[in-house]
Amino acid sequence: MRTLLLIIAMNINHSVRNNTINMKNIFIFFGLLFLFISAAFSQVAKNAGANMFETELLALSKSESPVLWQKFYSDYDLIKKDGEWYVGIAAIVNKDVISTSELKSLGVLNDTKLNELWTFRVPLVNYFAFTSLAGLKYIEIAEPVEPFLELDRPSARVDSVHEGLGGLMQAYTGKGVVVAIIDWGFDYSHPTFFDSTLTNYRVSRAWDQNKFDGTPPNGYNFGAEYIGETALLEAAHDTNYVFGYSSHGSHVGGIAAGSGGGGPYIGAAPDAELIFISLRRDAPSFIDAISYVTNYAAMVNKPYVVNMSFGSHLGPHDGTDLKNFGIDILHGPGKVFVGSAGNNGTPGANFHLDYDFSTNPDDTIKTVVNFSNPPGSFGQTLSMWGSENSSFGVSIALSDEHFNVVHQTPYYHASQEPNFIDTLLLGGDTLIIRVATTASFFLNNKPNIRMEIKNTSANRVVLHATSVNSHLHIWNNVRMNNRYTNWGVALTSNFPDAIAGDNDYGLGEPAGCGKNVITVASYRAKFFTLSGNALYGNISNFSSFGPTVDERVKPDIASTGQSVWSSVNSYDITQNHAHPIEMNGREYGFAVFSGTSMSGPMVAGIVALMLEANPVMSATQAKEILKETARLDEFTGNIGPNGHLQWGWGKANALAAVKAAEVLASDANLTMDQMVFDLFPNPATDFVNIKVNDDSHNGISDIVVYDLQGKEWLQEEAGGKNELKLSVSDLPAGTYLVLVKTKGAFGVKKMVVGL
Repeated sequence: MRTLLLIIAMNINHSVRNNTINMKNIFIFFGLLFLFISAAFSQVAKNAGANMFETELLALSKSESPVLWQKFYSDYDLIKKDGEWYVGIAAIVNKDVISTSELKSLGVLNDTKLNELWTFRVPLVNYFAFTSLAGLKYIEIAEPVEPFLELDRPSARVDSVHEGLGGLMQAYTGKGVVVAIIDWGFDYSHPTFFDSTLTNYRVSRAWDQNKFDGTPPNGYNFGAEYIGETALLEAAHDTNYVFGYSSHGSHVGGIAAGSGGGGPYIGAAPDAELIFISLRRDAPSFIDAISYVTNYAAMVNKPYVVNMSFGSHLGPHDGTDLKNFGIDILHGPGKVFVGSAGNNGTPGANFHLDYDFSTNPDDTIKTVVNFSNPPGSFGQTLSMWGSENSSFGVSIALSDEHFNVVHQTPYYHASQEPNFIDTLLLGGDTLIIRVATTASFFLNNKPNIRMEIKNTSANRVVLHATSVNSHLHIWNNVRMNNRYTNWGVALTSNFPDAIAGDNDYGLGEPAGCGKNVITVASYRAKFFTLSGNALYGNISNFSSFGPTVDERVKPDIASTGQSVWSSVNSYDITQNHAHPIEMNGREYGFAVFSGTSMSGPMVAGIVALMLEANPVMSATQAKEILKETARLDEFTGNIGPNGHLQWGWGKANALAAVKAAEVLASDANLTMDQMVFDLFPNPATDFVNIKVNDDSHNGISDIVVYDLQGKEWLQEEAGGKNELKLSVSDLPAGTYLVLVKTKGAFGVKKMVVGL
């Protein structure tokens, strides 16, 4: 049967190229054929986005409207190459079964191969034949992400690292480290991406994934790559994409690694090498991007850190989405991923709701779906995920101002996998519902329903949900006509027996939920007035709350992300700027942005400083060092060992973190992943007990105590004991870092003395 489909696909493809049949006939014929026979041979699992893609494709086969087809191409970010449209697909494959010759016969382009995680560009006319191929285990379409939006370096102690203070062996500025910014809105020519003398250009390459003409990177089949100063400055900037004019990427890049262009707005790693990748929204492009960075860094033998100031609320929020699957494969020594927590912490946002039906079987809950309706919006997207090996059903009701239900849909049950688009005419009003489902997501066995709602009536929209055994999570976000967003809108209780949402579980994907990502919250840097009064320093009210759905504490760390000055795109005609710098007859400037988009790159830059000190430091080590060296103050409070759902483990402290990375690098036999020790009492006054919990390390060799500025206060040899009592009575009151070395490992913990 599979061979039959391949033959049919090749014949249809040949006919299209020779204009012997039109697009409508192709999809009527091929879609109907697929519906009748696919169940007999297709074993591939699909995400909700792929199911909706198929539903729309088959529905559209009845239309010859160029407008509708063009909207479809735009909605799913299809690429046109040599007269054919290609859809991007990320997949998990059986490498021993999938046939490269069959892929080639269908014209399928294969970009990335990360173990069993592969990415494809599939000719639209051969999509259904592609899904029938043996060796495909799971495919994903339409899981897009969107951008999140002079005091900051001192607040993060970055300036001290640049000057080599606090007992550091040298000054660190990110030399020899690759900082990759995956984003949108890059000005390749901005002076901040030169060194501070404006003589050495630091962007080594850029990949504009959204550019239809130009030469793709070697091994990839889309976008345009620019290598070297001449090509980059000639290109000048990336493509204005679906987000329109943008300065987001330029601002983020300047925070992570800008030199300031001779001005004061210097990033965390001003001598780092930069790579800019302008991301497409389709499923595989992010995986292609991180693979591209990994391959380049390996070629030049440099460590790298990737910054991700974007996110989505379509996925399961438990770290099992396919983007995080790719990160989990790639992370390791000298390969670190940093990202923003998201901006849905604002009081009253309440865009999330969860309910555990296992404690109330067959219960029904109700919540009112609110709409934001910005210009260009379709309506709202409800992303709903149940717990493992469960099922749930949902229905939409319309209620008038007197709480009378004027219409209610049937219940759509995830177990039945309904995938459809329905338009209801209610008097002179319209209700459009798009439902995409999967009964059991391939990577976590959880049911998922994605519902997009457009309501032109004055009636309120009430979501009903029921289940026997599911712990259901719901996120309500704005759906634009041309894209999904991460803009949360409240779920409220203004209907009888309805329940309101909350801000919990508000971290975006992939950066907010990844097991191997350093997730960064935002605070505003403290400022002292001329009269000595302190202003600011607290968590930003927009910074998203954890935990993840699998109940891990996130974010990991907080950094400066509110009212941050950085570079902007001089080709962005919508962006005002200040503090102009003139270079080569063009004016460049800086502006203030706020968001966890700004706090993430500050930590990415700090990680670059740590990697300069220790190029083989692992992603796990980097995260643990940042957490254990985090700075606490009157705003964070005394965060305990289990962290905080908005602050993480405190404020990023570059000086202490780089010092710890130096220590880790000083002995090639040391690791941090395995080191566990107890320190008590904490806070301490006269002494602390230090106990190593792992006998395999043969006891404690050395203990060193530093303050948070990196100054050494105590050092003691332990002679291989597993326990030691350390006197701290002579230490001034304050917070310290206790470094414990054993024969093969070390660990760091914060210690509070006399407070």
